Amino acid sequence: MQTLEPPSATPPEPATRLLLESGKATIDSHADDPRWQLAWRIATSGSLGRSRLLARFLLFTVDRLIRGRSDEITEQQIGILVFDRNEGYDSNEDNIVRNYARKLRRRIDDYYASEGKNEEMYLEIPRGRYVPSFTQRDLDGEGSAGRHAPFEDTHRVVSNLDETGPLDHSESDGESSPAPGSSFALHQILRQYGILLALCLGISIGLSLHAARFPRFLQHGSSSDEDASKSFWQQIFVTDRDTFVVPSDDGLVIMQRLTERPVPLARYIDGSYRNNDSQREQSDTEILKLGARRYTSIVDLDFAVLLTQVAGVDPVRLVVRYARDLRMDDIRTGNAVLIGSIESNPWIQIFETQMNFRQRVSTDAQIPSGFLNTHPHPGERDLYGTPGRDHTYGQIAYLPNLSSTGHVLIVGGLNTAGTQAATTFLLTPSLMAPILQRARTEHGKIRSFELLVSADNFSSNASTPQLITERIDNR
Repeated sequence: MQTLEPPSATPPEPATRLLLESGKATIDSHADDPRWQLAWRIATSGSLGRSRLLARFLLFTVDRLIRGRSDEITEQQIGILVFDRNEGYDSNEDNIVRNYARKLRRRIDDYYASEGKNEEMYLEIPRGRYVPSFTQRDLDGEGSAGRHAPFEDTHRVVSNLDETGPLDHSESDGESSPAPGSSFALHQILRQYGILLALCLGISIGLSLHAARFPRFLQHGSSSDEDASKSFWQQIFVTDRDTFVVPSDDGLVIMQRLTERPVPLARYIDGSYRNNDSQREQSDTEILKLGARRYTSIVDLDFAVLLTQVAGVDPVRLVVRYARDLRMDDIRTGNAVLIGSIESNPWIQIFETQMNFRQRVSTDAQIPSGFLNTHPHPGERDLYGTPGRDHTYGQIAYLPNLSSTGHVLIVGGLNTAGTQAATTFLLTPSLMAPILQRARTEHGKIRSFELLVSADNFSSNASTPQLITERIDNR
């Protein structure tokens, strides 16, 4: 049995400030407690993918347990102190804690399957609650270690299904999943996950139909096209951190259309756009509730699913994050794919100053909406709008993140069909290969670029997209 050297329980600066001092929660370091030492090793491991929120989630729960304040380890308190939610927020509408808890359990399993395979202590966040538990492991394969679910294939399947999210009630019903190994346990698992399994089957059938409808980007192109595409995606989906895929917030679009009031990013981030005030009419109160609903486009979700099948994309590092749950730190140092229009995904506003093609959404009939071409080349238009319902435009922009340490990919359109045109173009290696070749540096990196594409619009479905114009950063 291998004996681990006791590592430092206190990280070097500035990691200490980042994980222990940021946010609303006060988290103490417990240098002499082996439970804290284990939690810190997991929090700073590659298995957590440099996710500050996952790390703080774990360290918060262990800190409160060690300090004898387990009564604070509740969904409401975690939402407020770790995820910066407002006091009294509705966890039924905002299930960010449950979503992160599922991901944290999976990442802990990954840790014990790789970096932590020789750990003598096992840390677990039991299903149905958030208070961590610690048990000793038998690394020789005897005793209680054999019962630990992370090392059993059956649990691994259930864990992956749990990541899909429909079973949010499992976090609050106070019951843990039955251990596999008996007919009764199997019956319980099938009963609990039957609906989810049917949903997964439906998704599989849907993907099969999708492959028949859109064969171009699901079929392989030439080897050179495939290599160029794979190299591009590997720059967005790196192996040592998560890449956030952010679908549109369509509830926000409905609310803005009805109130005719645009929502600036600052108000979107702090949630104040959903609050009524003296300047609003009383009738707006019900409309504002639409801004709290979690609606998104099937085109966006379809794109997120197809990304998992693209060569060069590591599905383990693909994290679907609702636009309302994204945080500034996620796009300051991390990679992200922002889907939708500037109206449905306000995070795109941050990158407008870097972009030549900027979307304008106008409620004034005298001012047309469309993509503004801020520096038109000869033969190009100043505005690419939608003069009729039979044509649309989409945009693809590959830009550095806020700290220039990663990349942000913006994929959207003037409407659903425009976004579909952009995603189809992006996922078709034969269409993207010429652009990627022109954007490639002598060292093999892809420079920043912007593409404007067009397509015919048939009842909100785009035809085969065509490239209208491009911009490639030649610096």
